[in-house]
Amino acid sequence: MPTVSVIVPVYNAEGVVSRGVDSILAQSYQDFELILVDDGSTDNSGAICDNYAQQDGRVKAFHQENAGVSAARNAGLKVAQGEWVTFVDSDDIVLDGFLESLVMAVNRDERIDLAYCGYAIVEGSTSIKTYRSATYIGKDQLHDVLSSTNLLYRCSPWAKLFRRSIITDNGLQFDENLTISEDRLFLYQYLIHVRGVATTSSVGYLYGSFSPTSLKHKRVPTEMLAYRQRSITAAAHGVVNEFSLGKGKAFLIARHLMLILFELIRNVYQESGASRKTRERQRELFIGLFDVDLYQDNLENDPRWIAYLRQNRLMDDMVNFRFRVFNRKLNRDELNLRLRLFAYNLLKKRRAKPTTASFEKYITFINGMMK
Repeated sequence: MPTVSVIVPVYNAEGVVSRGVDSILAQSYQDFELILVDDGSTDNSGAICDNYAQQDGRVKAFHQENAGVSAARNAGLKVAQGEWVTFVDSDDIVLDGFLESLVMAVNRDERIDLAYCGYAIVEGSTSIKTYRSATYIGKDQLHDVLSSTNLLYRCSPWAKLFRRSIITDNGLQFDENLTISEDRLFLYQYLIHVRGVATTSSVGYLYGSFSPTSLKHKRVPTEMLAYRQRSITAAAHGVVNEFSLGKGKAFLIARHLMLILFELIRNVYQESGASRKTRERQRELFIGLFDVDLYQDNLENDPRWIAYLRQNRLMDDMVNFRFRVFNRKLNRDELNLRLRLFAYNLLKKRRAKPTTASFEKYITFINGMMK
């Protein structure tokens, strides 16, 4: 059996998939299988996958009707035989030593279940993320590293090595109902079973999203955003509870939950008007999604969050316009007041200045209701 299974979902990537596959086959570490899953491509991607499988015994090609990246990754997991699994996007490249550095990292201790390597992101400009070479064993050390480092900043499945037995023994898979944030959800669900994490200082992955089929340019339906929020919130609380990430220890988790919550709110208000049915639907979407304690404990006084707000108009938009609409459409109950007041408090820390008399009256109303 191979030590590592490399799973690559492929969809209409005929112009870029070969360079990625070639970079995997050229790795200095050779004890791996390469699983190419053609997700119903309408171009020559499927034929390219078959050609690699015919030429190299390490390569296996599978084909399915188009069902999305999560379904393709799950199909790869079903046939994977390696002790370890890593994922590579079809439009990305792995650098020499990628697999070798990750395997060396997990071999440091038998309790290591997850390994990270550094990566470079090329999207207009290039940014490089690196880690120090380190090992974290047990809940206490994992608590420290999850609360004090950026391990949860980008929760993609690439540039990581997962122990396959954890995935199979716990029935883990990528949520096929999601086309966004399915990777973060998977990592959160995997993390609660992890005994140890290793990081390596090498940069092994080049992320580009050069494919024209990239989902980041597509509008996402509100119902999917609401489903994402519920799913990731539940999984995030699993991580917070498992590693005792109490007050001020879950910044990156709270930051992400806040950002996708406001993305959901914005999406709702880009939809139709204020009929009773619409108001009831909107209210149902928001109830239970706003955990004021998690956000306040981890965001309100964190300089990283305040610095982010100073470069982003998200809070201005939410408080100065969206929340006035929010106030009219939903009942003035405690949940909604806490949500608006939280946003307002963040806005004050950002030193934003109200510009209209109506906005000043609205803030006066909020403060009066909260007394």
